[in-house]
Amino acid sequence: MICTSEFTFIHLHKTGGQSISNALLQTIPDAREIGYHLPLKYLPSDATSLPVIGVLRNPWDWYVSWYAFNNLHGVKNPLFSIVSRGKQVGFNDTIKNLVEYTEQTHYNEIMKVAHRSLLPDDFENDGGSGFKKSCLDEFYSASDGYYSMLANRMFGEDFKGVHLIQFENLESEFISTLKQLGIKQVTAVENILINEPKKNKSARGHYSQYYNEDLIELISSKERRIIEEFGYEFESKKDSIPIRHLEPGERVRKVGGTGGNFLKLGNVRDIEPLREKVSCLSEHDWSKSDRHTQFDIHKETQSVQLLADDMSHTYPVPTDFYDDFADLINPILQQLSSHFGDNGTFIRVLLARLKGKSEIKPHVDKGYSLINCNRLHIPLISNVDVTFFVGGESRKMGEGEIWEINNANVHAVTNKSDLARVHLIVDWTPTETLLKEKKAFRMDVSRLYQAEMRVS
Repeated sequence: MICTSEFTFIHLHKTGGQSISNALLQTIPDAREIGYHLPLKYLPSDATSLPVIGVLRNPWDWYVSWYAFNNLHGVKNPLFSIVSRGKQVGFNDTIKNLVEYTEQTHYNEIMKVAHRSLLPDDFENDGGSGFKKSCLDEFYSASDGYYSMLANRMFGEDFKGVHLIQFENLESEFISTLKQLGIKQVTAVENILINEPKKNKSARGHYSQYYNEDLIELISSKERRIIEEFGYEFESKKDSIPIRHLEPGERVRKVGGTGGNFLKLGNVRDIEPLREKVSCLSEHDWSKSDRHTQFDIHKETQSVQLLADDMSHTYPVPTDFYDDFADLINPILQQLSSHFGDNGTFIRVLLARLKGKSEIKPHVDKGYSLINCNRLHIPLISNVDVTFFVGGESRKMGEGEIWEINNANVHAVTNKSDLARVHLIVDWTPTETLLKEKKAFRMDVSRLYQAEMRVS
C-alpha cells in the first residue's frame, strides 16, 4: 500500500498496482510504501480517516494474468506450485484448483497444509506477497472464489468507503479519482502512467482463448458478486485472435504424468551391497559436501556426489567417487532405465545424508533443471521415524524402495530418530531437454525451451 497525507492506494495483486505505486512514489513528496500487498485492515493509524483507492479487474482476465505471470517468468509463488501440482497441470486445472481453494474440502486442506508451511509468521519476511501463515484462515467460503476472497481481504468485505476503479480503464479512472480528491500532483502522476512502460505485463493473448466451458461457468458462479456489481462479462474473442500459449514449453512429466505427489516404482533388486558400502563412508568423505552451504534448506544434510551437472542441465560429469561406486550404482541405473526408456540421461546421482533429530524444512525445488527432471529417492539407511512429505501428503519409505516424488511441489523431511538417514537420489531427464550452455541455477523461463538453447 502507498500512504500519503491525503489518500491511500491499496495494491490488489495483478491489477496494475506496481505502475500506480511507482507513479505515486515519484510524484507525491510524502508518499510512503507500507508493505507491498497489505490489506485495508493494516492501514497506519494516521491514515484510517483518509480516502482509499483500489483497483478491480475482470475475474476471467485476472486469473489468466495471475497464471501467465507465475508460469512464464520464473516467479517463486508457493501457491502457484501447489495449485498447479508442481507445474504439472495446465491452465484450466490450475485455475479450477485456485478458484475452489476457498472451499473446505479434504483436498483443499491438504493444499493448505503445504501452503501454510511455506508462509512466514509475519509480514516482514513475506517477500512482498502480503501473506503470512494466519492469512489462510481468511480464505474459507462455500460460495466465493479465490479472487473474490482476495478482494474482500484487500478492500474489506463490503468494499464500503473504498474508491474502486476498474483495471480496464485504469489510467483515466485513476486520474479522475485523484482529481475528485483534489490531489495537486495529478498531472505529474498522469504523465508517468501514460509515458512509462507498464510493470509486470505478461505477453499473452485475449483471456477468452484459454478457457474451457466448465471453467467459464465456475468463475461466473464463484465470482458472481464482483461480476454483477461491476458489470463484467465473459467476452469471447477466440475466433479473431491467434492463441498465445501460457506455457513456456513442454515440461518433463513427473510421477508418471499423474499430477500426484508420490509414485512407487518398485524395489532395488539387491540393496545390501550398496548399503554396506555407504555405511563405510568416513566423516571425512561426508565433510567434502557443500550441499548445506549451497542451499540453506539443506543445512542439516551432507552429500556425496557421484554424477553432477552443476545444476546447469548439461551432460553430467563423474566425480572422484563415481568409479568407486560404479559397480553398485550402474545396475540400479539400468533398472531405472527400463522404466524411463533409453531417450534420457541420469543428470545427477548423489548420496544424501540427513542428520539424526533434524529436518529438511518445507520448500519447492525451483529452476529449469529441477523442474525438468524426474527425481527418485531410494532409502539406503533409514527407519520408521523418518517421514517424507510432498504436497501435504506423507510417506514412510522403506530401505531399497524406489520412489519418484514431485519435487516441484512443496516437500519436506523429518528425522525424529537419533540415527542419520541416507538416500540415493537420482535425477533423470529426457536428453532433448539438455542445454548447450553451461550455466548453473537457471530460472525456469520460456527461452530455455527454445530449440536453439538445447543440445538436440
